[in-house]
Amino acid sequence: MGTLSITQLKSGMVLSADLVAPNGRFILPKGACLTSRNIMSLKIWGVAEVAVSDRSDFPCEEDDFLYSSSVMEEARSIVLRIFGGIPPENRAMEEVYRVAIREAARSLTENEARPPVFFTQEFTPPPGAPLPKLAMEELVGAEVRFVSFPDVYFRISEALQSPKSSITHVAELISKDTALSATLLKLANSAIYGVPAKVDSIQRAAALIGGKALSILALGVSAVKSFNSIPSEWVNMESFWRHSVAVAVLGQIISSRKNSRIIEKVFVGGILHDIGRLVMLRHVPSVMARAIAAAAERKVPLVEIERELFGFDHGELGGNILERWGFPRELSDLVLLHHAPAGETHSFPAAALSVADTLAAALRQGSSGSPYPPAISDEVWNMTDLSPGAIDSVVRQARRQISEIYSLFKGGDDDGKTAAHS
Repeated sequence: MGTLSITQLKSGMVLSADLVAPNGRFILPKGACLTSRNIMSLKIWGVAEVAVSDRSDFPCEEDDFLYSSSVMEEARSIVLRIFGGIPPENRAMEEVYRVAIREAARSLTENEARPPVFFTQEFTPPPGAPLPKLAMEELVGAEVRFVSFPDVYFRISEALQSPKSSITHVAELISKDTALSATLLKLANSAIYGVPAKVDSIQRAAALIGGKALSILALGVSAVKSFNSIPSEWVNMESFWRHSVAVAVLGQIISSRKNSRIIEKVFVGGILHDIGRLVMLRHVPSVMARAIAAAAERKVPLVEIERELFGFDHGELGGNILERWGFPRELSDLVLLHHAPAGETHSFPAAALSVADTLAAALRQGSSGSPYPPAISDEVWNMTDLSPGAIDSVVRQARRQISEIYSLFKGGDDDGKTAAHS
């Protein structure tokens, strides 16, 4: 469409370049959707011409408004820092940047509190200190020996693998664990499902969600509880679980647009996608501290340093641990592949989780320790079948759900008041 005068602008037009005021102050990022309020504000700023694209496929909300130039400049610098100062290099990352800048501006304007840093204490060994060399099977074996699950976990796992198991049988198994049942009922009544009437029994939840889906949720909830013993003086678990919940919520929203039958799998995959990193922190914290420091210095995703130091990454480790714990293969493979969804399998669920992982980092929804998130490739973006501008609606939908589900896992009430981790 090219450059238009201010009098030719209409709501719904999309900026094809960053918009800068005559005094040099940054106003709006490339890809922003203009509204009637935006256009009126541009006249006040003295903008005469605006470069817009001919793309009209972005959702444009009239409640979007023009933040002050200082807020937009700060929001833009925040998002650039998240990605190590590297500007977007493809269409997928342009989308992520555009939405992340808008969300950062909203967060700054509303004075939202940000999660604390991931590491709470320096424990990096001296530069010359030798690093332990562990094979993946050693870490898997150490974790399997370390963690003990309640009997109901193994019964649910067996029921999942048995073709004779019924929804009624699964519901009866879960009902015997009061704490597990309470968490699953809260999930069934959450915004994930949006049911009009309250789900007041595990039997009804099983009928609504399905026996297999409910069993997968039960296994995921049980696994989360096994990681309460990570030393709090090393890692801020609030930040870790906030990130995990954000990936779970964003992933299930993305996957629901193509296949609503897999949302529980993707949701649990999101909750557990970084447990391999927790295992590394639990068993070789000095190596992980050095890895995080190296990733920060080189401005690369932590997963790349993991592969250099270990010969495998946390996704591969987590997938192998879930398999040993008796999780369904489809779920363990999802965790294993979330940093390599475009391999031989071309897994749509893994691609959805990969996009959700980067998006959660861009939105500053907690952290699992990586100083910089991986960029989304065109191939992975295409695997998700997301339409242009879809991230806008995904983020709007996820915003409340993330707080609600995080509160649930943290042990708080649905109104967002939370209690401390046990």
